[in-house]
Amino acid sequence: IVRKETRAYQGRLQDEINQDRENHGKKPFPPDKFDKEETRAIKESTTDPESGYYVKDERTKQFAYSFHAAADRNGFVWGTIVTPGNTHDSHILEPLVEQVIEKVGKPEAVDADAAYKTPAITSYLFNKEITPALPYTRPRTKEGFFRKHDYVN
Repeated sequence: IVRKETRAYQGRLQDEINQDRENHGKKPFPPDKFDKEETRAIKESTTDPESGYYVKDERTKQFAYSFHAAADRNGFVWGTIVTPGNTHDSHILEPLVEQVIEKVGKPEAVDADAAYKTPAITSYLFNKEITPALPYTRPRTKEGFFRKHDYVN
């Protein structure tokens, strides 16, 4: 059993919630409201406990590492981060961009695959005045919910 990691944007989200509550005349939540320590059970390698249990599909399961790299259009690497295989790609983008900004300055744009296309990452990049170049993904509306085009005449 290990402590569940908080996402990079968790602190900003909590601040935004409290600001919204204050704007609507409500008291902000106390800090301990957000500081619940969550745990989860994980599989741990006996030979390499720092690796993470990576599950790609039903048949591909293994202990592994993920290598995240930031490169320019010519393929020159500007930053790297190695994580356990069970860490989702989207959790690493912010520290990787911060590493690039620290080493070589702020990039004009960030090009990434669909795993990085989350509202939190897009908001983070816009707040840093970096253009996100992310692929189109089909809408993920669940069955029984309204789709975006249902609201437009």
